Amino acid sequence: MLTINSDHPDASLLVREIARLCAAHGGHWHPELQVEVRQGSLRLLAPPGTSGELITMPTELLVPIAGARWAESTEDLQLLEPPALASAVQKDLLQLHIALYNATGKLRWWSQQYPARFVEASAAIADVVASLKPANRQEPKERSAAEGFLATRSFGWKPSPDQEDHVPVLMPLIDLLNHHHRGAPFRISDGAMRIQADQSGSSECFAHYGHRRDVLDLALHYGYCDHSTPFAHSAPLEIAVDGVGHIRVEHQGQRAPLHPFDPPRVTLEADGLRLSHLCCHLEHPARVSTMLRLALKGSLKRRGHTEQVAARLAEQGLQAVAAANISLLDQLRHATEASQHPGAAILAAAAQRQAAIISAVI
Repeated sequence: MLTINSDHPDASLLVREIARLCAAHGGHWHPELQVEVRQGSLRLLAPPGTSGELITMPTELLVPIAGARWAESTEDLQLLEPPALASAVQKDLLQLHIALYNATGKLRWWSQQYPARFVEASAAIADVVASLKPANRQEPKERSAAEGFLATRSFGWKPSPDQEDHVPVLMPLIDLLNHHHRGAPFRISDGAMRIQADQSGSSECFAHYGHRRDVLDLALHYGYCDHSTPFAHSAPLEIAVDGVGHIRVEHQGQRAPLHPFDPPRVTLEADGLRLSHLCCHLEHPARVSTMLRLALKGSLKRRGHTEQVAARLAEQGLQAVAAANISLLDQLRHATEASQHPGAAILAAAAQRQAAIISAVI
């Protein structure tokens, strides 16, 4: 049976019941897996060096949440109507998850401390965030607090290949895994979601939540400042640099890189150059700086500059791109300083780390 180390008796009972129900329907996990509950936070642990499959959860135990109706509460999850297509065991698991989230105060935390909620409540902050992450400035969805919170806990899955849209599902036990840049990806094969043991040098087991979210993306979507993520996407930019011309950087979004080196598509233009995206990777700093220097030098030499002059001007262009990003991140950091909202401190820390990565790389 699953080992649970907890300072919260109610949460322990609920986790144990979730595990019992999953085991009765074919779910299984590493024999040394442990659940830790401390001050409302939950995580999965195993002895250092644990390898192999950590959890296998049959897909019929993944809990659909689309179509559920919720009460308009920001304190506790209150289910008014379960998803129409949920099976009996999925409905039982949904009720257990609701009870676990309520016992550990998850919706209250999301409503009161989540950085994205802070952004929603401040037009000034929303403007600064949008300059860094334009996708964040979408038309607000009409959804309950429960739906907003559950969007941060669910996984998008296509139950059949011919289905157009992903179905959001809760992942029993698996959703207790925190994110790490080197965490294990979610995989579905042979009728089950399977996740490997990946500890990144500690006793805690981690998942990788998918996409290529940088520090600020993770703060906005998951509500914390992640120190494992080594990369930062450039904001979309259009800057004029004396002697260099215009440098335009388009918005990357959260796409996974098409190539391990993640090179941008470079377009030489009459008045400068355009980059499809720019990702600063702390573990591979030479990649982006070398690429950008070469692109800038190529643009400048095409306009008649000598090698020496092109190299000097390219360095100026490089520093201008870094400075423009850091200026926007500093604006976000300064804009949050006057606020007492807990989410403001998380955003400020994320902006500071994002700026540090860009400064170190470029």
